[in-house]
Amino acid sequence: MSPLLRVFLVLSTTLLSFWILTSGKELIIPFVHAVFIWYLINVLSTAIMKLNIRGRTLPASLRYLASALVIVAALATLFNFITQNVSQVISVAPEYQARLQPLIDKALGWFPLEEPPSLREFIAQFDLNTIISGLASSLAGIASNASIIAIYVIFLFLEQRSFGPKIRGMTRGNTSTSSSEIFEIITEIDQDIRTYIGIKTLTSAITGIVSFSIMAAIGLDFAAFWGVLIFFLNFIPTVGSILATIFPSLLSLLVFQSPLPIIGVVGGVTATQVLVGNVLEPKLMGNTLNLSPLVILFSLSLWGALWGVTGMFLCVPITVITMIVCSHFPQTRPFAVLLSANGRVRGKRKPEEQR
Repeated sequence: MSPLLRVFLVLSTTLLSFWILTSGKELIIPFVHAVFIWYLINVLSTAIMKLNIRGRTLPASLRYLASALVIVAALATLFNFITQNVSQVISVAPEYQARLQPLIDKALGWFPLEEPPSLREFIAQFDLNTIISGLASSLAGIASNASIIAIYVIFLFLEQRSFGPKIRGMTRGNTSTSSSEIFEIITEIDQDIRTYIGIKTLTSAITGIVSFSIMAAIGLDFAAFWGVLIFFLNFIPTVGSILATIFPSLLSLLVFQSPLPIIGVVGGVTATQVLVGNVLEPKLMGNTLNLSPLVILFSLSLWGALWGVTGMFLCVPITVITMIVCSHFPQTRPFAVLLSANGRVRGKRKPEEQR
């Protein structure tokens, strides 16, 4: 095959893949949610298996059932908490909107230049009620897909036992790739994603709890809701931590009249984000993921444009999987090196790289 034809095939396959991901997202995203929940149930089941109660472990069926019940209960509790608080925020959004407009006008008065018409039109469209209602609609959309997600999860567990035999059957007689290499890739992906989810959950929980404590002590409205929102937003790279700081900071400007509580909320939440995100998380994470920050930002933009909020949450795991898979094949290893932070990736290396 000529190099020109190979490039054409790669570009055509890439464009076709992105077209399928975009046009079929209404079917793909519920399946992605199901895979994520199925993965969490397996992780929790493995953790339960390591707990020896009087020298015994629970049977596999009970472990999976207990894990599923815990995760479903946690998701249902969080969903109900968020929807109830969103309804309360919507009820007071017009009041916040009325307070916001004078602040915007005052801020525009600081600029000596005449206000452009387009800016005025943009500000007129900034309606808190519309924004929060959109969040509520997104949550309702997730709830409406709960049944199809549950069906996907059930069938994933029914198929789980056949994954290994299928991989061995696919690689039987294949001289380029063996089943052991496939299982090695899967194990590496599993270890890295477990590390990422575990550390990210811990640091996000610390950030949310500390931020909630600061906001509750100062007396900010809906402190618990903002704490939970900060926890979830911190799973979105870069942009999430910025939004998690902006939302409560803007609300403090609308609620408080004196500067001291405003400084307390803005300074406390910002300091928490900086210390946890730039000191604690890198220390715990180390070079586990080895992803370039520029690649993470680009992946965030790409998957956010394709799948919205779901893509933003999953952009790092998807990029990690891509890099690990590419690092195990000589043809795609250079692409894995480009995705990495330091140019050193695991997997098979060329003979000249092993010297």
